Amino acid sequence: VGPVKAKKLVTLYPNLSDIFRLATYCQVAAEVLNQAKKTYEVCQQDQVEILYFEDAAYPQRLKHLYDSPLILFKKGNADLNAHRIVAVVGTRHASDIGKKVTMDLVQSTQNDEVTLVSGFARGIDIALHKACIQFRIPTIAVLAGGFRHLYPVENSSYVKSIIENGALLSEYAPHIPPASYYFPVRNRIIAGLSDATVIVEAAEKGGALITADYAFNYNRNVFAVPGSLNRPFSVGCNHLIRNNKAMIYTSWEDFMLELNWQKAVDRLALHPELSQKLFTLNESAILSLLHREGNLSF
Repeated sequence: VGPVKAKKLVTLYPNLSDIFRLATYCQVAAEVLNQAKKTYEVCQQDQVEILYFEDAAYPQRLKHLYDSPLILFKKGNADLNAHRIVAVVGTRHASDIGKKVTMDLVQSTQNDEVTLVSGFARGIDIALHKACIQFRIPTIAVLAGGFRHLYPVENSSYVKSIIENGALLSEYAPHIPPASYYFPVRNRIIAGLSDATVIVEAAEKGGALITADYAFNYNRNVFAVPGSLNRPFSVGCNHLIRNNKAMIYTSWEDFMLELNWQKAVDRLALHPELSQKLFTLNESAILSLLHREGNLSF
């Protein structure tokens, strides 16, 4: 039972116990409940928070997506419903240029109350998390397995700092080891959790482009860092831009302007009629469109 079918069941049976009571194979239902009990006990031992999709703390950006997980496991204090959340992903074979772009991006967010998300993988992902630790920016690492089976192992040394300044997040219980097909599926959480996704470096194929596709299909803003034509890990970014699936990422300031995320002081200077309220994702999208196009009808 995947997330789509599970949500249909929840709609039909708001009292979840009815699903198990009416199950054709009662023995199977009993085994599933035993697994759930084990998961609960492991989470208690490891101080892992269990988030059901109807809980207030469950990320609301994810909640209404058709394939969002019913359950998320969280370790850390990061707000999954922070006002501004941005995903930054890229190739596992990050170049020095890619790492420098990532570092500069993180450093530029210091005064803008942004939470940064990535996938805890080698390359750009871990460069993002390390920079967040250095500059004390909240960061969320979305894993493709349980917290007891961290992958890659060499990134384990950053877990404590990530938890102190953000959170680990997974749709898999702590005792579930990662599997190859969990990684691409995990990317939908990275994209869905965020207002926008920035692809720093990407080859012609790879996980970063899967994340970009999820974000594009979820109607989220996608940005890509352009690169030299002879660099293999710029090919994916250049293709996204060429195919109008991503806007060009040139600087954090331009990124903020595109999303209408200027600081309140700057925004009021341009539009004194606007209050200092924080805009929702949809409101920001409309304001950004008006900024680019001028007056538009409904």
